[in-house]
Amino acid sequence: MALQLLPRAQAQAQGVDPAQSLNAALKNFENILTEDQKREFQKSTTTPDIASVIEFVAEIDARNSSATRRCVAPRLCTFLEATQQFTGVVDTFVSSNPIIAALVWGGVKTAILTASNVASYFDKVTSMVMRIGKFSPTYQKFGPLYPDCIGLQRALCDYYAIIINLCVKIIEVSRRTALKQTLSSILNPFESEFKPFLDLLNEATHKINLEVSLASKQADMQAKKLLEYENQQNSTFRPLARNFFQTSLKQQAEANDRRMKLKKGEMAKLKTIIRNNISPIDHDRPLRQIMKQRVPTTAEWFQKELVFDKWKKDPQSAMLWCLGTIGTGKTVIMSNVVDQLRLHTARKRNEIVCYYFCRVDNEATLSARSILGSLARQILDTQIEQSEYETLLSLQESTRDLSTTDVVQFLLSHLEVGQDKKYYVVLDGLDECDGSQVQAVAQAMVELCSKCIGFKIICAGRPGLEKRFKSAAPQYIIMVNEEKVKSDMDHYLTQTLEKCLDSEVLILGDSTIFNKIYSTLRDKSDGMFLWASLCIEELCAQNCDHDILEALNHLPRSLAEIYDRKLHRVRKGRATGQAMKLLQYCGTVKRPLSTMEYGEALSLSLEQKAFDRGKVPNDMNRVVNGCCGLTFVDEEEDTIHYVHRSVKEHLFTTNAQHTAQFEIASVDQNFGFLCMIYLDFTDFKRQLAKVHNGSSIPIKPLQLGTSTLPTRFFKRASSQISQQLLSGHRQLQHFNTREVERKAQDILGDVTSSQLEVELHKRRFQFLNYAKAYWLHHLADFTPEMNSTMWRLFCRCIEDDDVPSHRPWESEQQTDNKGNDIPEAIQWLLIHRHYALLLYYASYQSHVLSENVKDTILRNVDIYNRYRYTEAILRLSNTNKVLNHGLSYAVLDGCIRSLAMLLQAGAEINAQVNGRTALQEAAGGGHIDVVQTLLAAKADVNASPAEYNGRTALQAAAGGGHLDVVQTLLAAKADVNASVALEEAEAKGHTQVVQALLAAGATPRW
Repeated sequence: MALQLLPRAQAQAQGVDPAQSLNAALKNFENILTEDQKREFQKSTTTPDIASVIEFVAEIDARNSSATRRCVAPRLCTFLEATQQFTGVVDTFVSSNPIIAALVWGGVKTAILTASNVASYFDKVTSMVMRIGKFSPTYQKFGPLYPDCIGLQRALCDYYAIIINLCVKIIEVSRRTALKQTLSSILNPFESEFKPFLDLLNEATHKINLEVSLASKQADMQAKKLLEYENQQNSTFRPLARNFFQTSLKQQAEANDRRMKLKKGEMAKLKTIIRNNISPIDHDRPLRQIMKQRVPTTAEWFQKELVFDKWKKDPQSAMLWCLGTIGTGKTVIMSNVVDQLRLHTARKRNEIVCYYFCRVDNEATLSARSILGSLARQILDTQIEQSEYETLLSLQESTRDLSTTDVVQFLLSHLEVGQDKKYYVVLDGLDECDGSQVQAVAQAMVELCSKCIGFKIICAGRPGLEKRFKSAAPQYIIMVNEEKVKSDMDHYLTQTLEKCLDSEVLILGDSTIFNKIYSTLRDKSDGMFLWASLCIEELCAQNCDHDILEALNHLPRSLAEIYDRKLHRVRKGRATGQAMKLLQYCGTVKRPLSTMEYGEALSLSLEQKAFDRGKVPNDMNRVVNGCCGLTFVDEEEDTIHYVHRSVKEHLFTTNAQHTAQFEIASVDQNFGFLCMIYLDFTDFKRQLAKVHNGSSIPIKPLQLGTSTLPTRFFKRASSQISQQLLSGHRQLQHFNTREVERKAQDILGDVTSSQLEVELHKRRFQFLNYAKAYWLHHLADFTPEMNSTMWRLFCRCIEDDDVPSHRPWESEQQTDNKGNDIPEAIQWLLIHRHYALLLYYASYQSHVLSENVKDTILRNVDIYNRYRYTEAILRLSNTNKVLNHGLSYAVLDGCIRSLAMLLQAGAEINAQVNGRTALQEAAGGGHIDVVQTLLAAKADVNASPAEYNGRTALQAAAGGGHLDVVQTLLAAKADVNASVALEEAEAKGHTQVVQALLAAGATPRW
């Protein structure tokens, strides 16, 4: 079988269509099929859609439910989605084979189905396909560019030609007898046998990336030419020549053609921008991770419950609660619900499924804005895709800087409504969010249900979560308990224990012990899959049957007990130092880190000046195993996670035995220090500084683009790119390599310092991207008094260009600041509650903190940070103008400490801010302690109200129903008849306040 691709120059010389290699591969594929397979393959005439992916994944899991011990089909999702996207466009530029898209899809399906007949082989195949899918070209990358780029079309077809040839190999290997399979695994292991295909795919991927880069630059050049033409047309000067009209018509036709092509590209970009404006969160990744944990045929009982059926058939919007204690499998149940709902609605345009799984190790996923934005994006995705250009322009503007409330209103204003329209919403993990974020999500769900009859919401959590959702919509509840999951637990234990035996993780001298292990775990699990899983890991760690039985007879009774046992084992293990660090870091990182990122992070210390690769763990699997089952590596993303979110809760919240090592603020800050130390390494000063403006280092885009290829591919790829450049510029055909590179520089554009950093260091410095992006997020509460050395480095990371740190306010979208003078850094520190950044500006750039900026800070800071923010502001000179406003804001929050500090600094206690004195504000807010403090400081209890909407302190307290405040004001000689306090209290039904006012001598006016 020929694996080589047709050289580009030869292809152009022959004038072949871009799909020549793909057509040849499909022909070769058909030739190796059996007659039955061939007939089935030839029936492939329909181009697949996204529903085809959902249906095929479900088919794979259904076929293999009895043969595999985990759902492996989710491994295939990313690759299948990328393949479906390619088949959706290949028909548009290939005329030689009108059913080529269907044949590509049919070939992939046939190969996967054939491989699924051999369980051990299929596991390796799906693992390989999963890795391929991670780097497969997606429509988002090539979609706007492929229509006018033959080179990109050819590169895509070449890539899938290799995929089809790979499918041929998969089928050939799957047909081998058991004996041949065994011999092959010894003489020519799976990895070696398929390596040539993976190498070719790697080369093809790089070619696609280069073609995308070239096509993007060419599109920019076309846009520039169009702009020049339109400027010329709009000019008052018109050349008068004999063939002017003929030339003008030709130019207009070319311009119109360019305009249409550019418009298509612009529409694709607008769609991406709009979607990211609504939500940049990848909602599919957590789902895939969870689905791979499910044992086939489990978690299906939930959808067979009568309550589930009633909820689904309810004609109105309705909420269904899946409630259970920690570790009972609620998240896995929700993943299966999503899977089945997507399958059920795959081809129903009037039903949409959206879902969100909160991840405790990804901070960005835990805000109400992220949750609601992701749901809105999923619901509106089809509308965005089908929108016209003018609509997209409007959506781009209306989705900019959406707040949490804005997202809900935006969704409601764009919802398609109708009697038959249904929106299924699946939420999991809200327990892990801050209480205020849960409340915001609850309010949004209640509003959606009240304003639209088509919402069907499922929410999984611990008992009590449902009380936060005070909805008028019908609410259904299914409790997850031991009785409900009994059958699932039996199946889970059998499959998991057998898998441990097969992989020799669990080794038994006496095989009869298996039954005792199974029955003991079943009887003591109480329906807790997490407990059972952790106990199995404990048993597998034992060295002999005696120790296994001892452990079995003394199983921990709770999750807390088993976590403590595992921590004890971690401390005694060979990798104890690195394992304990890993457990700490897993609880503080702002996004999941890969094994290689963690490897570098574990090698760091505060004394380092340069990166020491010798300190990086040689085997991260050993470190993960050293955590004794508390962490795991996701096979697709290669990221490390806690085995369950309750691990973090136990380590950082409830574990008194290890408080010193797992004090969240200390661990978080130390990790921020390590990020800064890393960024300040001399490695970056020696190398990254060289790419600053004015560098004399020659940057060669051809070599840069192919630098990740194996050596044997370098010259060939460089030659092919050169030929592409020459094909559009015949006058360069005699140029040497250096001249070609110079021209490529013109076409590809300048390579910026940041791009070069990525290329130079992505293989050597794995932790660089995280450290650059998140160093500041770990240091929100840092002060100079904590560590003066680190504070100096903190300042340098903000100020100096020689430290490759990222200043997020320079790139993140902030709230709309048109019409005010609030610097972006100040906006950012307020949004992210970053006290350290405020201290930096107050200490070193106080000129930035104008009166308006100070006022904005004091007005917007939350109550938890008000005192220290106020203290920082008061240290500055020229703060007198904001004292009175600061006093008003402190009173509104009920912040006694800030109040006392402001009064001591000279705030006028009876000054009116926004028409109210501090006492009037405090009385209206019901802040009794603040009222007493103000009265003790001689606040005027009878200060006159403002002319417009003004109220005396007594009237404000009476209207709010604050009896204790009313009594305090009366005791301070408040004039009971100086306002309509009595009437206001009576009108609002505050009976006790009315009685207190009457007893104090208030005269009724009714």
